[in-house]
Amino acid sequence: MAREYRNNIAISYEGVAKVSPTWNESAMLADGILKNIEKADSVNVLYNKFKSVIAYELSSVVVSNAEALAAAPNIASYEVEEEVLKNYAEFALANTLYWAIAEGYASEMAARRTAMENATKNAGDMISKLTLTFNRQRQAVITNELCDIITGASAL
Repeated sequence: MAREYRNNIAISYEGVAKVSPTWNESAMLADGILKNIEKADSVNVLYNKFKSVIAYELSSVVVSNAEALAAAPNIASYEVEEEVLKNYAEFALANTLYWAIAEGYASEMAARRTAMENATKNAGDMISKLTLTFNRQRQAVITNELCDIITGASAL
């Protein structure tokens, strides 16, 4: 993501949702974004979209600010006050961030689960191969000892 959108990223946060996503964390992120980007018409949130247990894709969702919502073509029919639109825009950003973090978290947990499943399978295969090799070597030693005993007995 950083390679592809390096010049377009205004704010980046690291270590978000290390344990699991929470609404409070998303609300704090939204507050920080709103404080740092006051003049932007919209915020483009990039996140890992969960596709399947083994796949995810980079996706984005646009969240408009209160001014952009007020300029929407059919908003006048709802008779919404400016303060309500501002609150809605803030809530929409926090909600979108929470959703994006949850999607990314699900993608990460699925990738970890798949990686652990593959590691367990590979370890089981390795144990089986090593057991087979050990048993063959042990059998070869026993066979050699039996040949030595038989050869020694027939020499007498």
